[in-house]
Amino acid sequence: MKIAITGASGHIGSALVPLLLAAGHSLRLLTRNPSRNTGTDKVEYISGDLLNKESLQLLVTGADAVIHLAAMISVDDRQDEHLFRVNTTGTRLLAEAALQSSVQRFVHISSVTAFRQAPYNQRMDESREWLRTARYSYDYSKVVSQAIALQYAEYGLKVLVLAPTAVIGPYDGKPSLLGKAIVKLYAGKIPALLPGGVDFVDVRDVAGAIIAALTGGTPGKVYLLSGEWVSLANFSRQIGLIRGKKISLPIVPVWLAFLMLPVVKLWAGITGAAPLYTRMSVDNLIHSNKKIDHSLASAELQFRPRPFSTTLRDTIEWFKQKGALS
Repeated sequence: MKIAITGASGHIGSALVPLLLAAGHSLRLLTRNPSRNTGTDKVEYISGDLLNKESLQLLVTGADAVIHLAAMISVDDRQDEHLFRVNTTGTRLLAEAALQSSVQRFVHISSVTAFRQAPYNQRMDESREWLRTARYSYDYSKVVSQAIALQYAEYGLKVLVLAPTAVIGPYDGKPSLLGKAIVKLYAGKIPALLPGGVDFVDVRDVAGAIIAALTGGTPGKVYLLSGEWVSLANFSRQIGLIRGKKISLPIVPVWLAFLMLPVVKLWAGITGAAPLYTRMSVDNLIHSNKKIDHSLASAELQFRPRPFSTTLRDTIEWFKQKGALS
């Protein structure tokens, strides 16, 4: 199968691409840095971006399937019209190009943040209402992007939408925001924790579901890919167990976390580093559903998420192998 992929250099792509190559597929990857990529007989690089119609058409022409991983990600409190445009218009342009090129399958990677999380202690599945939030937020861009992808299913494109929860795991080369948190917690560089938690899913299990969606599943459907809800306190405790040294950090009350936001932003501006947290990241922690149901993906995409403890241990071992941890 010839597969066109956007966002192949990201965390999910880094886990997915080797699996696809091992299965014998030929890949065509969209890249913004063609000079860094030489290609092989199984990998072709197309220079461009999500807002360039010509590069997207080159990407999908002759492809049997498209996997749309690319998206701008942000937990910044500021509204970002450019992010919204890249994520939404980029999805529309890619789906349009795929439809015109008679692509057989279009696998769109969305996010659990596209769904309304409340009520937080009640089972949440694909029938849950989609989120209604700020116009140019990241979360709303995921709502609109998956709506656009599913709209093209009505035009005849065989679209499947996969919505993972918070993705962690090995092959996190950049690393991601969650990867950085793991490294900092393990190294003792985080002074306190925020309340709440999120559902974590292993990047390798997400990659497996994507591969299954190339031939299985039902076009026009959305599939939640969840793993295990873990509080930040438990997250930290498990890292301590793996490290062999207990991690005991205070949990900052929500009111104090919000009160300290101006100081956090000021310090980030002085140091040039990303802020330790934002209002959005705190909201995501305290307003996350604890019972996200992945039974549809299990039934139709053979999705079998591994235990969180296994994922965390493998992730830390991977960071050690790469020299990010000692």
